[in-house]
Amino acid sequence: MITIYGAIGENKVENVLKKLSDDYILINDFCYNFATPIKHKGDFIKSIQIDHLLLSPAGIFIIETKNWSNRSLDNLDLRSPVQQILRTNYALFKLLDDNSRKYSWNFNRHHWGNRKIPIKNIIVFINNAPKEQFQFIKILGINELISYIKYFDSNFTTNETESIGDYLLNLSPHNQVTSKLTM
Repeated sequence: MITIYGAIGENKVENVLKKLSDDYILINDFCYNFATPIKHKGDFIKSIQIDHLLLSPAGIFIIETKNWSNRSLDNLDLRSPVQQILRTNYALFKLLDDNSRKYSWNFNRHHWGNRKIPIKNIIVFINNAPKEQFQFIKILGINELISYIKYFDSNFTTNETESIGDYLLNLSPHNQVTSKLTM
């Protein structure tokens, strides 16, 4: 369930991400339903929803946006965004791994073997953020987002990035705001 505060936060993150060059592809509100649920830590994942999926020459960034108050940060009834993004990362990894063999992406091969598609996890807090850091997740304020994304070295060509983007765009069953960031 998205609230008005959540939508405002997601819009702020989208506007920041639009400042990136056309080497990046942004898919907002990426959704996917698995025909056969995948098992993850005793649970079955039937679907995923990602606030922002940013495809870049450095790999894929899963970006979850939280526009939370201090009270929300302390609320034990709210679902952990850390667990949410780790679950989503696993599902996206499985989706890409299972289908990369079928799709035969034309990535430039390395003489050591096939290259992986790195997936990085980011939770962007618009207002209040936890002081703790978490394993496999980067917690950022909105003003830190661009510099963190640009920190990583390129792993793919523009064509390879677009190939991954085309594949993911064809998977999502509903209309989504999608842009090559120069638009």
